Amino acid sequence: MTDFAVDTSLTLSLSPGALLFTEGEEGDCAYYVQRGLVEVSRRLGSAEVVITTEGEGGIVGEMALIDNMPRSATARAVEETLLIRIPKSEFARYLNSTDPLIRSLLERFVVIIRTITTENVRLILGIR
Repeated sequence: MTDFAVDTSLTLSLSPGALLFTEGEEGDCAYYVQRGLVEVSRRLGSAEVVITTEGEGGIVGEMALIDNMPRSATARAVEETLLIRIPKSEFARYLNSTDPLIRSLLERFVVIIRTITTENVRLILGIR
């Protein structure tokens, strides 16, 4: 992440509770969590379910860049958080330099994760 850390125009600071992105939005970047904590949640009807949290060293928003689908979740800062924005073009450069088999696996994993996440939210809420 040192390439991104040098460009301060790519850093973003969030206060607790601030939204990073919302489920359903187009993904134009991913975010590297340099410091702090980001909560990732899904909405089903009026209920919101926290799927995971990402702390220092974590990445959020990458799935939309891997499969070119809308954001599958909402992300918000839990505490003071410093992020490094990874533009879609830079992310694509890294992804395209990856072995084709690994890239194919990543794409498949994203499909599986999106499916499992939706099913888990339904199970948690008791919805079939």
